[in-house]
Amino acid sequence: MHTPTPVSAQAAQAFRRFFQELREAYLERETLFTQIELALLCREHVLVVGPPGTAKSAIASAVLGRIVDEQSGQPSLFAKQLAESTVQTDLIGPVDFKVLTETGRTEYLTEDGMLGATHAFLDEVFDGRDMLLRSILNVLHERELKHGRRVTSGRIECAIMTSNRYLSEVLARSPELLLAFADRLSFISFVPKSFARAASRSAMLHRFAHGLRPDLRAVLTLQHLDVLQKAVERVVVSNTLLEAIELLTDELERALTAQVSKLPDYVPTKYFSQRSVVKALWALKAAVVRDQLYRRPDRPLEATIEDLDSLRWFFLLGGPPAEESEALLKVAVDPRERAQLEIVRIEQKAFDAALAKVRAELGSGPEREAATLGAAEEFKAVEALARGFQPGVVASTARRLHGKLVPGPRHSDNRVALLAAARGLLASVEQRLSRGPIEGNEPRAGEALFQASLEALSLCRHVPELTPRMPTVCEVIHRFVLQALELMALQAESLAFDESVSLDPLVGLADNLADELGQVGELLALLAESSSGAVPHLRAAEAETRRRAVAAFRQRAERVFPGPRGRSRDPLDALSADSRRLAQLEQSLCRLDASQRGLKQQLLQPLGFDYARDVLGTVPFERIDQLSRTVQAVAENLRREGLAPEPVFVECRDILETRLREYVQGIGREVASPPSAPQTAINGEAYNFYRGTFSALLRDGEFSALLGLEGQLAFARSSSTAFFLSDAIRDAVARVELSFVQVRLKYLRGWLTQLLTTLPALQSANTRAAADQIFDRLVRSRFPMLALKEGELVRLKGVLGVLMGIPGELGESARKLQGVLLGIDDDFSRFSKQLLELRASL
Repeated sequence: MHTPTPVSAQAAQAFRRFFQELREAYLERETLFTQIELALLCREHVLVVGPPGTAKSAIASAVLGRIVDEQSGQPSLFAKQLAESTVQTDLIGPVDFKVLTETGRTEYLTEDGMLGATHAFLDEVFDGRDMLLRSILNVLHERELKHGRRVTSGRIECAIMTSNRYLSEVLARSPELLLAFADRLSFISFVPKSFARAASRSAMLHRFAHGLRPDLRAVLTLQHLDVLQKAVERVVVSNTLLEAIELLTDELERALTAQVSKLPDYVPTKYFSQRSVVKALWALKAAVVRDQLYRRPDRPLEATIEDLDSLRWFFLLGGPPAEESEALLKVAVDPRERAQLEIVRIEQKAFDAALAKVRAELGSGPEREAATLGAAEEFKAVEALARGFQPGVVASTARRLHGKLVPGPRHSDNRVALLAAARGLLASVEQRLSRGPIEGNEPRAGEALFQASLEALSLCRHVPELTPRMPTVCEVIHRFVLQALELMALQAESLAFDESVSLDPLVGLADNLADELGQVGELLALLAESSSGAVPHLRAAEAETRRRAVAAFRQRAERVFPGPRGRSRDPLDALSADSRRLAQLEQSLCRLDASQRGLKQQLLQPLGFDYARDVLGTVPFERIDQLSRTVQAVAENLRREGLAPEPVFVECRDILETRLREYVQGIGREVASPPSAPQTAINGEAYNFYRGTFSALLRDGEFSALLGLEGQLAFARSSSTAFFLSDAIRDAVARVELSFVQVRLKYLRGWLTQLLTTLPALQSANTRAAADQIFDRLVRSRFPMLALKEGELVRLKGVLGVLMGIPGELGESARKLQGVLLGIDDDFSRFSKQLLELRASL
């Protein structure tokens, strides 16, 4: 039993006189004043509802407006009557326009709002908009305002909110809003319209008849409240009382929920959440201090079973006592008033029944808790470990015991039983670890045993009664981990003597080892918090194990890769498959050592060379742009598999040049000399020959395609050279291109000459019919369509323009052919212009 700890006599006397004076001034408001007293003591908020004319606002002002600072003599009060037009800044403070204009951020001057005061009075609170009220409730509950990246804490301790509306009206308007109030406010009170006692009404009339105003002179300061609030913080609540709060909360919630099915319009005053359970604890502490102030000044600041009755002011709708409620129900006419009084009566009865049940059950608390904890089952599981150690059972049992011992049972006898099971578990773990990683003919203990050790060490560290065993447990784990790390490294190095291990199993072996070492890392982290002296040595051993294991895995991978493969496999499919296998291995090795990135590229590079040589050396092409697409596809495939294409294409340069050289030689032989122009140039057959057989033989545009190929290969070009391919290749392609253009120009020159010779002289066309005949024959030759509509002469100018950029003999030859082309263009343009002018003049 704690010794009595009376609060400051001056603060206690000031508190009693202050509220006694209020009780004498405002009759039949005992419950409301009690709830306000508790709210001030535990720094919570009060909602007061009831019809107009019941002194709600007067009481709130009389309380909060007269609690003053002893230095300034002024109250620390923010007061506001809410309306539909009320906005957030009216309550939390105006926007700081200096910050807004300088930074664009919206911040508030909270010192001018309710967060800047110790107390707040919000009148007609339900006249505000729903979204505003929800926002304000959060601010009041959290005592801070979040605006952007800034969080401003407030001084607000207690707010009293009043409303002339009945709770049934609020429920009809917005059930969610009422729920929000019920969850965040600790105390809700109903003030009835009438007096229950006739003497109270007579006394009120007598005062007003003689002009007697309430003479409120008692002084209560903020400093007095600080003293009393600190006393509330010192109140001790035993484990039994904590259990009682839980039981009462659950039982009352069930009882009130049952009433909902009977009264469809009924909503319990309190929303039963985890938040409300915590608030109930502080309400109980405040009730202990209040009881010491009024009834038992010598009582210790320790909650008892009798104090649970005071939680009715927290859980229920405050209102008249039972006998007064019955009297008021008899005279109440307004259905809303009757419904509110009925709620007060129903909740009081439900609370009385729930409290009686909880008091009866508290005596069987140890047995009930023991059945829930299952200490006997835990002890049986530990005894079974002595007969056959199972790491998985150890880990799960240790976790369960940890959850049951931290923070622990409320009843000490139940803790003793759990501690016995925990000590047995630690003994089993110590015995198993002392036998080392390998036991008998069994394989080396792995991840499961490390997990079991981790859970056992965590249990030992967090349970105070087990901490004396920490040095022994840490020493056993230290020896075991050293042996296990050495065995891990040796098993990895044994792969050099196992020819059956191929690349794919290496991935699984590396992953398993990484998982085990991950468990070792967690174990070492926990050891560092408990026994830091041995941890650096263990971390060094862990790092050495990783180094040796990675070296062994890498050596084995280099030996077995790429392994046998079928001859019929597609080169790209083979490369992709090998890339996936190596990527998995690299990822696994990086879990052991982050520096292992690049293993895939190192081992895959030779296969990339083989793939590129195979594709670039065998895929057929009829034009250089087809080879260019093949080059692009190879480069993209190499990049997709994580290989750098630069060294691969440097290696394949000779293959590309050989194939280009062979291609140029082949197409150069296809047109040894130009075919003679057909004699029937006038009827369109010359055009058909040019666009058909002739164009199929003359593949001009290849030099431009070669330049495009050079652009694609720029990534593989040395910084000291301008081109990837040799000058000889470019010269060979350019020469063939020039010969093709020369053949085309020779053909076009002959065709145009024969055409102009065959057509009648323009001077002989003296009539429009004669001029139209020449025009029609020219059109039927299709030379105008080739030169003008299809733009063949312009295209050839473009080809020659590229070739003229080549320095030396080739460029000069291109310029000469350009002169031939301009001659053809001039002759045709001159003749066609004259013909058109002749037709226009006739």
